Amino acid sequence: MGSPLRYCLGAEFLYLPEQSDRAGELKLCWARIGSISLPQVKMTRSVDEIGEYDLQSLEHLDDVRIGDRYVKRQKEKDGRFVTVDEFCSQSLIDGIAREPEALSSTSRADFENLCAELFVRRGFKVDLFRPSKDGGIDFLAVQDERTDPIIFAVQCKQPDIREGKSRHSVGRPIVQQIYGAAKAWDLSGGIVVSGSTYSVEAKRFSEIKPTEMQLYSGADVLEWITRYRWNVDE
Repeated sequence: MGSPLRYCLGAEFLYLPEQSDRAGELKLCWARIGSISLPQVKMTRSVDEIGEYDLQSLEHLDDVRIGDRYVKRQKEKDGRFVTVDEFCSQSLIDGIAREPEALSSTSRADFENLCAELFVRRGFKVDLFRPSKDGGIDFLAVQDERTDPIIFAVQCKQPDIREGKSRHSVGRPIVQQIYGAAKAWDLSGGIVVSGSTYSVEAKRFSEIKPTEMQLYSGADVLEWITRYRWNVDE
């Protein structure tokens, strides 16, 4: 917090950069402060002056979030983010690993939680929003170990099942929605993860924006389950 501001997310939230030389000791990665509360926060202190008291003093401000580089999973509950041990049960992952066809019958809620958990195991820190969150963003996937935060807006799509047929493919409007949400919040890019496939138009749109838009299908999810079934890092 003693260094200059280097990263901004949207028009109302600010991210303060980590102090890499002291981060392991302080365990502070970033703080997000709403513009309304910003005048109440002193930002001129050196890193040596920041301690437990300073973090506690921010807790009374409703629009302040403190990020800990060791917190991998946060889930929105009652308007606040709380730390959780897992987004989905290991039994769900094991069941799909044994019977890959079970992925197609996974509910939308379970599919979203599964994807969030797999992103954590792939090395991201994840903020999972409540199911009714607007804007098309199901969760944020953050990479911030060695650089300024790289933040992706992720939308998980488990299309409706058609009797006797495979699920619908994901069309271009869905891809454009998450791309627009990522742009609106000045994020690094958008990601769509589907339990199905994508239409030709959706693929073509993502190909136009290769550094800003990524599409992953059910086949990719199954590959992640195979590769990251056992959470060896925790």
